[in-house]
Amino acid sequence: MSIQHTCSTGAVWEPLYRWHTAAHPVEVELLRSQPVRRLTYLHHYGASALFSPMTHSRFEHTAGVWSLTAHFFPDDILLRIAAILHDIGHLPFSHAVERTLGYNHHASTEKLITTGVITEILHKYNISPAEVTTLLQEDTPLTNKTVLMGLDHLDSFLRDTYHAGRYAMHPSELVRSLRFNGCFLETDEPIALALIDAVVEDHKMMLQPEFLAMDALLAKAVKHHTDAHPGSAERIPSLLDHELIQELQNSSSETARALIHLLMYEPHRIQITDEPVSGSIQVQIGKLYKKQPLIGKKPAAEASFEAAVKLAELDALAATYFFHI
Repeated sequence: MSIQHTCSTGAVWEPLYRWHTAAHPVEVELLRSQPVRRLTYLHHYGASALFSPMTHSRFEHTAGVWSLTAHFFPDDILLRIAAILHDIGHLPFSHAVERTLGYNHHASTEKLITTGVITEILHKYNISPAEVTTLLQEDTPLTNKTVLMGLDHLDSFLRDTYHAGRYAMHPSELVRSLRFNGCFLETDEPIALALIDAVVEDHKMMLQPEFLAMDALLAKAVKHHTDAHPGSAERIPSLLDHELIQELQNSSSETARALIHLLMYEPHRIQITDEPVSGSIQVQIGKLYKKQPLIGKKPAAEASFEAAVKLAELDALAATYFFHI
């Protein structure tokens, strides 16, 4: 990402979308704050970043979501702020560690917004932290609980497939053909198909058994480490990715040390099977994000047969895998 994300000029260059975004003073302070800057040191793609080209950070994603929000809703300062803060509660390596420790990053995000430096910045500009957290819980252009796509998922799908070189249309071209109908993205059929292609390709990557194995084995390493070090489960959520790696490398748990070594230096040793074997870890794919834009006020899969067929490819990705060494 551009060094301008330090906001030394009051504007941010977003290289993925190829546009400048002017930042309000409150946004400059938030982008410079420790809870937001911390996201620079968390991988967006989890443990898969240890062996794949998917090494972009949660800060890059955050800046992208904010840039998109400012592009489509330039006058909605509360929504723009919510975009900056929506991911600050993430744990190191995100969801694998979150599940292991029983944390909810949404709850952690809310706590960080309503306490400490974020609250101080918001109060300085007469903005209510509670209004921001409420916005993050509602259906908004950022995200929603329907099959329709918001800006959070839009940036993830476009950024992930761009870094993997698996995009049908460059993100900078695609986003300029999008508009909003209420809280939901809308476009014409050709652009919708390019966007759905990104959705499907991203799922095909993140649900590869090799990628799933990295998260599963990292989770196992963290579990062994926290069992061996009472109290570490309370400290881990605030760590950076490299700090967690260091903890695992120095763990008194031999299993934790062996697993992090495997993930960093010998991922080729991971065995993947469709049936359980002694000591294997089971992972079942159940959650799919069948997000889609509107075409003429209808969900793309209802408006376009081709879009429906493309999205149906996701169903074939549901599977159960077993990982062992």
